[in-house]
Amino acid sequence: MLKAASKYFVKITGGEFAGLFSDDSGATKVIAANRPDGTEASIEAMSEGTRDQLYLALRLAALDLQRERGVHLPVLLDYVLVTSDDVRADCIFSALEDYSAHGQVIVFTHHQHSVEVAR
Repeated sequence: MLKAASKYFVKITGGEFAGLFSDDSGATKVIAANRPDGTEASIEAMSEGTRDQLYLALRLAALDLQRERGVHLPVLLDYVLVTSDDVRADCIFSALEDYSAHGQVIVFTHHQHSVEVAR
């Protein structure tokens, strides 16, 4: 799942992060991210928007796993772009477009600028 989530996270963040990994250095395993320069970022060090984008990547990866088992679920998203600027929103729509090649994606918004970014 982490491999699939990494792929989505790299795309959603526009390459700001190079991937995700399981950090086993503490008492509990946690997810962290690598930057292209090799530095690591904990979830706590990420902005609220980046954390939201990480959680979206994890959800899409989990749905990919379900799809591999023959369970095809639609993705309904509401307020998914609220913590994203237009650049990240464009990256999110690109990742959702990839996901939608094999499943239905519906994004609800009342923000006209989000509709323009999606177009």
